[in-house]
Amino acid sequence: MIIGEEFFGGQKVAGAKEKAMTSRERVYATLKEKKLADKVLWSFNFGATQGFNPNLLLRYKQKHQIRIPICEHFDYDIITVLDPDRINPIDIDGNADGKIGIEALVGGVGLVSNGIDPEHYFQMKSLPDGGYFDSWGIYHHPWPQDPTFEVYIGPFQGKEDIRELADYPSPKVDRESIERAKEDIAIIHSNGKASVCYAGSVYEWSHYIRGLEGLMVDMYTDPQAVHLLLNKVGDLVLELACAVQDIGVDILAFYDDFGQQDRLQISPEFWRTFVKPVWKRIWAETNRRNKETTIFLHSCGCIEEVIGDLEEIGLDVLHPIQPETMDVYKVAARHHGALALWGTVSAQQTIPFGTPDDLAGEIKERVEKIGKNGAFVVSPANIMGPEVPLANLDAFADACESYCKL
Repeated sequence: MIIGEEFFGGQKVAGAKEKAMTSRERVYATLKEKKLADKVLWSFNFGATQGFNPNLLLRYKQKHQIRIPICEHFDYDIITVLDPDRINPIDIDGNADGKIGIEALVGGVGLVSNGIDPEHYFQMKSLPDGGYFDSWGIYHHPWPQDPTFEVYIGPFQGKEDIRELADYPSPKVDRESIERAKEDIAIIHSNGKASVCYAGSVYEWSHYIRGLEGLMVDMYTDPQAVHLLLNKVGDLVLELACAVQDIGVDILAFYDDFGQQDRLQISPEFWRTFVKPVWKRIWAETNRRNKETTIFLHSCGCIEEVIGDLEEIGLDVLHPIQPETMDVYKVAARHHGALALWGTVSAQQTIPFGTPDDLAGEIKERVEKIGKNGAFVVSPANIMGPEVPLANLDAFADACESYCKL
């Protein structure tokens, strides 16, 4: 999909008369073909997720009097379908609209509630105030230290008898939302941009339903229940992914945090037994349906032991490759040509606590050592919190504009 030039080993080779690539062509070359395009991509977003904490986004827009979606302000190549900041931009003359957690950060297709009676699964009086039940029947409530983040309480959390899991209803894809997404994808593509849409989680949704501790114990004591739950969740993820794929999205964005700071949350053996087969089934089907669709996964923490497995089962793009948890250059070298990398800029240290010069230096090094070999998107390794200095956001954008040009 390269136009006018061929690229080999990260070097341009003169070819036909050069013609500027569209954003969509640039993204396809970078993420799907794993090549070096006419520039290194960058974004504050990762996949379909807004990179700014809602309060940080409000402050940044107020500082610069930005009255358009942040993706338009920075002219991103990749645009999130039904992005909340595009559909209902924050009013910089007022306050944030009150949305918390995923509602403020991730756009995309909605799900219709599974219709459970919460009183059957929860002690309602014990639930923290200010929350809501999502389509899976998981209770979300604001994190007291920063109410724009959420804490989850699942319907099977703490329960000893989980036989009801077999009959527990799943949500359905919201067909009206699909139609809105289809219209938005057409708008995104008409502007020459690539589209990305949220497509779900497997391990995360499962442990939100069961509770993380409960799911881990079940892996030892009731493996059949774990298989049942993860496959039930996987069925919905596949339905959602296919529905979005059918309306022409370029990138399916999946989210599943497997890691902690220095290792996987579960053993590699358990991950390969319970988690890997579900993702393999999902990605095999989406690749069968349309090989042009790009498969993106966000998975926090140290997941180095299973990156090769993800590559094997059809992943195209991995985020974030956190520099505090893995050697980003080692990962880039080992998987060059097979995986595109998105992220790598420290959201735990450099972005919130470094100087603007520190941040510019880190971005310059990432572009020089990874980006100029192709298949790379510079971005934060996670959502940037409200503590981030606004000067560092300016430094991030300025460094990307300077160093991502080839």
